[in-house]
Amino acid sequence: MSKKKLRDIELFIVDIFVAIQKIKEYTEKFTSEEDLRYSSLHWDATIRELEIIGEALNNLLDDDYFCSLSLEYFRKIVNFRNVVAHGYFGIDASEVWNIVNDKLDILLVDMVEIIKDKIDLTEAIESQIEDYGKLRDIRIVKYLRLFL
Repeated sequence: MSKKKLRDIELFIVDIFVAIQKIKEYTEKFTSEEDLRYSSLHWDATIRELEIIGEALNNLLDDDYFCSLSLEYFRKIVNFRNVVAHGYFGIDASEVWNIVNDKLDILLVDMVEIIKDKIDLTEAIESQIEDYGKLRDIRIVKYLRLFL
C-alpha cells in the first residue's frame, strides 16, 4: 500500500469524525424528529453530513486493509447514504432521528476502537485542524484536538 493511499484512508476517517460532530451540533437543540425535519437548514445540513459519512465509509471499504478491520454494519451506512443521496423527498425522518440519537455515538466509538494502534491519524488531524483554523471554525478545531 502506498503512502498516498494510507493518507487518503486517514482523511476519510477524520471526515467521519468531523461529520459526526457537526451533526451533533446541528441537532442538539431539537427534541423531536418533527422539529428537526421542519427546520430546513438543520435538516439539510444533517442530511449532508450523513452523506459524507456514508461516502467516506464507501471509500474506506474499497481499501483492503481498512475493510479487514471494518464492522459488518458499515455497509448498511453506505447503503443509507445511497438512499439519502438519491431519495431526496423520501427520507424517513424517524430513521434519521434514530441515527442521530442512537447510532452516531456507536459509530464513533467503533471507529476509534478499530483504528486504535493500527492507523495513525496525527497527520490527517493536524491537516484538518489547519484547514478548519483558516475557516475560523474553532469548535471543530477544539474537537479535533481531542484526538491528538
